[in-house]
Amino acid sequence: MFCKIVIPSHKRHDRVVSKKLVNNPIICVEAKQVDIYKEYNPEHEIVAHPNDIIGLIPKRNWMVQHFGDLFMIDDDVFYFRKMYIKPNESGVIKSASVITNKIFELYELSKALNITLFGFSKNPRPEQYNEFKPFSLSNMITGCSYGVIKNENKKWNEDMKVKEDFWISCLTKYYERRILVDNRFNFSQKDTFKNAGGLSDIRTHNEELRSMLILKKHFGDTIKLKICRAKSKLEKKHDVSVFFKF
Repeated sequence: MFCKIVIPSHKRHDRVVSKKLVNNPIICVEAKQVDIYKEYNPEHEIVAHPNDIIGLIPKRNWMVQHFGDLFMIDDDVFYFRKMYIKPNESGVIKSASVITNKIFELYELSKALNITLFGFSKNPRPEQYNEFKPFSLSNMITGCSYGVIKNENKKWNEDMKVKEDFWISCLTKYYERRILVDNRFNFSQKDTFKNAGGLSDIRTHNEELRSMLILKKHFGDTIKLKICRAKSKLEKKHDVSVFFKF
């Protein structure tokens, strides 16, 4: 089965930044936004999902059923970078063909290892790259970009509005014990809390906390809640953050 590269998007018809990173991505939007997306993105295939599919999590469920194996990239991802760099080297890879091939290579490796959830490092800092761990089978994927090989376990909890990357990581680890992460590369996105469109309408403190508690309910002690304190009056932080550890 072939892996398609799909960009889920919402109210960002004029700002689908990630379409420049890969070859021939499919942009997936709700039906009522198709015309304006086609107007601003005439060079790309636009696939419509029903208007009653509201929010990123229901959209991911729909996309897996519709496309099968796929690699999803958020519309505000703006660069792909290698982590093993020399001093004063940026590491940013600008070739769409190279980036596309890296995705397909990781997809093929996942199939060979019988792993159904795969992606790249969530850590954007090359100075923290561990050259002795180019790949991981235990880390979670990053929410802005990851791949799925369709199976019965790939279903997101639609009671949640955010933190869907934690959900699918925990669910996959529960059933299959392994997630393939290529630590040599990283997709990075713009500050999702400041970028209009997407999940910005529903990503509130209360929704973040509610989703954390749903994760805790389903996965117990695997989910750790941590109190965050701002270091200064100028710094804004959520009161609680979440991480998981197996």
